Amino acid sequence: MIISRFTLQVGLSIFAAWLVYFIAKLVRVRRSYRNLPKPPHSFLWGHLKLMGEMTAMFPSNMHPHAFVTTMSQKYDLPGAFYVDLWPITEPWLVITDPDTAQYTVLKGYPKHRAVADTLAPLVGSGNIAEVNGEEWRVLHRMISPAFNSAHIKNMSAMVSDQVKVFGDKLKKFAASGEVFSLEKQLSQLLFDTTGMTVYNILFHAQTSESAWLKDMKSIQENWVIQRETWNPITKVIHLLKHKAASWRDNRYVEQKIIERLTEIKRDNVELTSRKGLSILDLLLFDRLEELKNSNKSTAEILDKKFMNMMLVNLKAILMGGQGTTTDTLCFIFMLLSIHPAALARLRAEHDVVFSPSATTTHEMIRNTPYKLNDLPYTTGVIKETLRLFPIGFVVRSGDSTGHLPYNGAQLPTADHMICLVHPTMHYNPSIFPSPKEFRPERFLEGAEVQVPRNAYRPFELGPRGCLGRELAIDEMKIVLLLTAREFDFECANVVPNKEPRCGWTDLDTKVGDIAFQELGFEAKPRGGMMMKVSKREA
Repeated sequence: MIISRFTLQVGLSIFAAWLVYFIAKLVRVRRSYRNLPKPPHSFLWGHLKLMGEMTAMFPSNMHPHAFVTTMSQKYDLPGAFYVDLWPITEPWLVITDPDTAQYTVLKGYPKHRAVADTLAPLVGSGNIAEVNGEEWRVLHRMISPAFNSAHIKNMSAMVSDQVKVFGDKLKKFAASGEVFSLEKQLSQLLFDTTGMTVYNILFHAQTSESAWLKDMKSIQENWVIQRETWNPITKVIHLLKHKAASWRDNRYVEQKIIERLTEIKRDNVELTSRKGLSILDLLLFDRLEELKNSNKSTAEILDKKFMNMMLVNLKAILMGGQGTTTDTLCFIFMLLSIHPAALARLRAEHDVVFSPSATTTHEMIRNTPYKLNDLPYTTGVIKETLRLFPIGFVVRSGDSTGHLPYNGAQLPTADHMICLVHPTMHYNPSIFPSPKEFRPERFLEGAEVQVPRNAYRPFELGPRGCLGRELAIDEMKIVLLLTAREFDFECANVVPNKEPRCGWTDLDTKVGDIAFQELGFEAKPRGGMMMKVSKREA
């Protein structure tokens, strides 16, 4: 009884101390926002209640950039404002002013630890997207040669061949009339093309079931369910599925690393130049140069630290490169299906620059890949789609004593996630006139209204911008060249909303909730982008 009473007194004392600390911290945090730009703020809730109201406006598992864009326009917020989400998560300093966003790039604000927290369950810790400083510089130097322009253009023949396989599958869907997941079909295509960039191996995911791709998708899907569910049993079940798929994914990658290293040693392959190498070879390059003439075994070369670096970066680049290009193509076909004038102009450009014949176009891509640069309207379609459907936003970290200059004020950054929210910029009518409209011509040379500097940033700008930008755009051009003139696409199972869910887009009144991106590894299509396709009459 004495022990129980003593234990109770200790417990109550600890709770009282915690409660005093919590209240003191609450008062300090809430007061710190008194004179800072922000939406309506509650002393008790901060912006947690407001964020809940924003969440309720949209379908489930919505990417948070929609909440920020809604907040910004509803309350006419400036280009830098705070969102107080303490104690659930670290508060945000949201940047929607293009020049202020670029200031964070030029000043080299590091990636926030939230990036690592998000990516670690998917690909592991230490990948190029999350690291900072010298670690990032080393990885960037190692990987960037895979994305030089000449190497990318040399990949065009391989991409064109794989798109022909994709086209054959579309012919079967057109003949059967069945509804299919465009996201699934494109993910198989992009898994094959991205796999060639990363490993110089064709996985044949389009023609045979790929266990590797299936596990990669399983990792992402089970991670989303774990994050979203409140049911502890469901959480444990999907955690176990996630762990099993991750284990198998690591085995696939390890096997490819060991096979390639064995091949290099057996055949005395000379990696004398970085040009034209796969990303796997580029990551091996420095290690093999360092250990040249050392006669070390495969196990010694691939020690635990080096193997982990290889694993997480190869996984991150394959998952990121395959996923983001797949997603953008899904949205391109969706938008073209409801904008026939843009589709007609796209097709006309393809006829003029390449050929009305699909066979001739395929050969021209293989033999003269630099003609892909002569498609301004097609480029405009891709860019406008990425304006309307960017894949996410950048999260950087402020320093403990620093301030961010904005509009004559010095905004504190300590203990804040600095969020560069691209969609909020892209849907700002003062930056992009008529932002709800699909207007590829706004990106053409000589357009009546020029896109402001620093305002368009779906791949982000500066040294930490996406390395695979040019490759992704070329892949999308080739897909459009070889399919847009042969097929008509129609979104399936569409239930248009009678009234738009928010003020910054009305696309959901045409295509329903697929107008709103889901939160996955990136901002992805909702429901797999279900489609019907028909063969276009000559």
